[in-house]
Amino acid sequence: MILNYKYSFLSFCFGLLFFYGHAQILDLPLSKANTQLYNGNIHAFGLSTQDKKTKLFIYKLNLSLTKTDSLVIDLGKSTAENFLQLTSDTLHGFLNVYVQKKDVSNGGANGKKTVSIFRLNSFFKLITTTEDVDIARLNSISAFENEIFYNKADVYTIRSVDDTSGKQFYLNKYSLKSELKNFEYSNKWQFPFERKNINSAHIVYADNLIVMLFVNVISGGKKGQWLLKINTISGLLLRATKLNDKGDNSFFTCGKTLYDTALKQIYVQGQKFTEAEFSQKENKVNLCGKPFVTIYLAEVDSAGDLLSKEEFKISVTEVKSVTNKIPVNYIIRTNDLVKTNMGEILIEADIFRGLIGDMCYTYCNSNNLKLVQAEDKYTLEKTAITVNPLIEKYYLNKDKLDMNGKLCLDSISNFEKLYYRPITFNVKVGYKVDDANNPIWILKKTDTKKNMQNYSFLSPVKKIYALSSIKEINKTESPDIIYLNRKQFIITQTLNERFLLQLYNW
Repeated sequence: MILNYKYSFLSFCFGLLFFYGHAQILDLPLSKANTQLYNGNIHAFGLSTQDKKTKLFIYKLNLSLTKTDSLVIDLGKSTAENFLQLTSDTLHGFLNVYVQKKDVSNGGANGKKTVSIFRLNSFFKLITTTEDVDIARLNSISAFENEIFYNKADVYTIRSVDDTSGKQFYLNKYSLKSELKNFEYSNKWQFPFERKNINSAHIVYADNLIVMLFVNVISGGKKGQWLLKINTISGLLLRATKLNDKGDNSFFTCGKTLYDTALKQIYVQGQKFTEAEFSQKENKVNLCGKPFVTIYLAEVDSAGDLLSKEEFKISVTEVKSVTNKIPVNYIIRTNDLVKTNMGEILIEADIFRGLIGDMCYTYCNSNNLKLVQAEDKYTLEKTAITVNPLIEKYYLNKDKLDMNGKLCLDSISNFEKLYYRPITFNVKVGYKVDDANNPIWILKKTDTKKNMQNYSFLSPVKKIYALSSIKEINKTESPDIIYLNRKQFIITQTLNERFLLQLYNW
């Protein structure tokens, strides 16, 4: 393959930057294109066919969509139409671009589907090209593990095996064999959990010394929620910390964890339920019509001792026009957990509501919660849980199969996973408060019947909240939205043989 480096002042002919309304647009003559946010920059990449040869173009852009570097790779005699949409990731601290042909054999041995990998480092240097990698071997570690957590060159996975005696959980550690080939791993150790009564295990933190897990034991003498700390070198259990007090059958969800590297202590935050509200023994929930929800904050020191555990009640304010007098219940998913220099704990919470007998929860609002420290305790600034009717108006429809903003359970036994499993069709893209402390949202919804993707603002207009459409794009144009920060976001789409990146301020 032939490599050509072209800097931004030489590559103007490959793209045009202009303004349209309040959006700044970069127009690149690329097809099968995509983007990746990596190392503080935007990377746009796609294909262009010239003289019956296809080339891969990779552009490094700053957050103003100005080109700062570029790379061109010759893919040989072909046309861009012979390739699938390009994809990428940032595994192990690299920018990995994946190029695959539509042809089933793709030139690979034995008719296997193969892909080529182009790997760049943080200095925008192509460090390796790996061709004809069997799709089955691409990131193969994800094919048989329940949960994966990456920390530099190490990978931690949780695997569960069902047999006649119950469910057995294992924590496995793998290490990357080589940065210059397809990512493959060597197994370092395996930590088997105690065999009995574990319902779930979730990796919450890892560094060079420890890996921490949130574990739910559903019955027996050790029933409750635990924080496990395991040595990353030996794979041995260092400490197990129980969140429940002795005799307390309350349930603590794994919302979010925050590791204070200076104090060497971890904060665990989530929602709390009494045994009457959620019984794992009977596999029942009784949450509807409650006047408040309860969240908790626990602090665990470096030795694994529980320093404190505090609970905070948030009142529920019902909106009659939304609930229609049907009792509802709420779950609070923590989207972000931050500790300020003043010692305050800031929680960005996403609120989901559910109806009696419904196995799905729908996104209905977001809220900023603030825990202020006074002496040795935290207090929650006054707030309330409520439905935002404009959010529900935005995405609700009569289609029972519509999954916009929904978190669904296949069984109550998996209830705790609602708090950390990914949302397939997430409605909230961005959320913040403006200078006047008014909440503002960037929202998105997928209309599967019309095959359209919509992006909208929810913000105050002349002191009255209103929904305003930003852009609606046919899904055949591969639309995507990239949240950059609390000031900017990008919407991308392919249009014929052009790739448009539209930068918005909000």
